[in-house]
Amino acid sequence: MKIFFRRKRDKDFEAFSSEYLEEEKEILVLTNDEPSVAGKLHNSWYVSQYFLAYFDINTNKLIKGDGRINWVLTDKQYKEHGTSYPYHFKGGTIYHLKVKELKDKTIPEGRLASFYNRFMVVKVIKESFQNNELLEILEEYKKPVIMSNEILGKFELNKDYANFYGEIDWRGKKVSVSLGVDINDNATWTKALDKLLYLYDQQEKIDLDLRKFSGEELTYLANDWLEDENEEITKNDFINRMSLSELVVHFDGDFTAYYNDDNMFYGHTIDVSGNIETGIDSANIAG
Repeated sequence: MKIFFRRKRDKDFEAFSSEYLEEEKEILVLTNDEPSVAGKLHNSWYVSQYFLAYFDINTNKLIKGDGRINWVLTDKQYKEHGTSYPYHFKGGTIYHLKVKELKDKTIPEGRLASFYNRFMVVKVIKESFQNNELLEILEEYKKPVIMSNEILGKFELNKDYANFYGEIDWRGKKVSVSLGVDINDNATWTKALDKLLYLYDQQEKIDLDLRKFSGEELTYLANDWLEDENEEITKNDFINRMSLSELVVHFDGDFTAYYNDDNMFYGHTIDVSGNIETGIDSANIAG
């Protein structure tokens, strides 16, 4: 049995815990396959482990839908032990927990519902708990979901990130593709595929447009990165040295193309973003 890691009542912990009800309750949660993640909270770290569904033991009710269980670590705990401390939750596992429920679960327009479906962890009562309803959800979660197109090929859904992943032929080479969708709305799957097909059908023109835009925006910066003995990079040089490595397309038409820089920025990626309807709007150097 793992009890909530008690800590000195500092302002960060007080602010965190004040969002939750005083009353404790017991639930069963089914974690997804993603590891816990953390964000900085002043002098502490706010940690989240995502789940697929939970079962309320008090009401004997199954609640489907993404959510998260949260706790707070001090900066020292985070640096010494990492985000999984002290619970070390495993993916695809049912946990019997004692928690505190969020006070206000109202979902503002434009915000993720999963953010308001969250609990503060008080105690891990049991790991690998058996619950038939949650096990059915886990079984369905583990099944692969494939979307196919005769021209573009096959794409497999990552249910945690709500993206389909695959590869396409782009100007004579294989390029990784990610399609952003709404998992619960199959119409968005078709929209994302249609947007990709539009880009694919005009790949020569679109690729050149993306590289030209980048050349206009970033050639001067490439020359700033040059060693003194190297020749100046012209816009044509810059454009011709770029090569696409990954394409991310969202069902609403937003896209980002990631290009290899041919060492002009010492291995940094060039990302070019825009929307199919409104055009290209930015080119940047990524990590």
